Amino acid sequence: MKTRQQRKIAIIVTWFGLLPPYFSLWLKSAEYNYNVDFLIFSDQEIQPSSANIHLFKTTIEETLELFELKLNRKININNSYKFCDCRPFFGITYSDYLTDYEFWGYCDVDLVFGDILSFLTDEILAKYDRFFPYGHLSIFRNCERMNHLYDMPGGIYSYDEIFMGKAKTTPEEHFGINRICEKNNVRWYTEVVFADFSTRFENRLEVVHGQDNYDEQVFLFEKGAAYRLFVIDGEINRQDYLYIHWQKRKPIIVETKNAGVNEKVIITSEKLICVPSDNILDQSAIRMFNPPLDKKQRRNAVRKYYIKKAKQFMAADSATKLIWMRQKLFGFFTTKSYL
Repeated sequence: MKTRQQRKIAIIVTWFGLLPPYFSLWLKSAEYNYNVDFLIFSDQEIQPSSANIHLFKTTIEETLELFELKLNRKININNSYKFCDCRPFFGITYSDYLTDYEFWGYCDVDLVFGDILSFLTDEILAKYDRFFPYGHLSIFRNCERMNHLYDMPGGIYSYDEIFMGKAKTTPEEHFGINRICEKNNVRWYTEVVFADFSTRFENRLEVVHGQDNYDEQVFLFEKGAAYRLFVIDGEINRQDYLYIHWQKRKPIIVETKNAGVNEKVIITSEKLICVPSDNILDQSAIRMFNPPLDKKQRRNAVRKYYIKKAKQFMAADSATKLIWMRQKLFGFFTTKSYL
């Protein structure tokens, strides 16, 4: 059996344009995962301090030329947000960079990693060919079948919609790769070992995908560990995660005089607050950093969320509206928990 060091995983990150303010924390959490390689394709200057981070300077124009060459098809994409639709095809397009890896994947940078291989053990890696159902982190076995997953039946988006259309289709998730995996009996690991925050609450962090929430809970990163502290019957408990994803938020890093991202980082809805490692959070501090909502506040937040979604739909172009409506239609015919 292959050991933790021998099972080589490469996680690909593409980023074009200015880096977000929280990128240094993502980078630090990636560096702690020294047994996983991160291949960053970007037009930005990035200065990693660990040998597992590999930067390849490029532009989105050069990258699209590579995709056209490797996929043998025309691609009409002019922004990095739409470019995310290309991620299921990374195993083909970046094949020259992946020859020494048994697994490859992609991830977002609005997250912080814990210890990846403490969750993806040798036993789990040997048993499955795909890992996780979301674009914020997906990993695939580096083999012909997984690299050409989108050639199998099941996806609701055509190649023209993905590569030539203006609307973002998100083929790496629910009605693309996920549906293909279901229809073709792919060996797929879908355990929720990560914290993905609800977008319904602006000032409160709560996890979704069937996980329990607690009135008193706070999320942290500390020297390679991503975890939650939560209170039950007056006792503080801890839950570790593979990663914590603060989607749709743009928190800023707040470094104190005695602490930076190398120390303990408290994750809030607006800030990533660095405190010394010996700073111990008690019950009152947990409530302060992630205040609970009463019933009225919760109702108002949900109402505001749906009004915002309705306005987004009305403001969207016709192609995007058609994609969203098709997703809703197919959503009625599935009971999968990851939706």
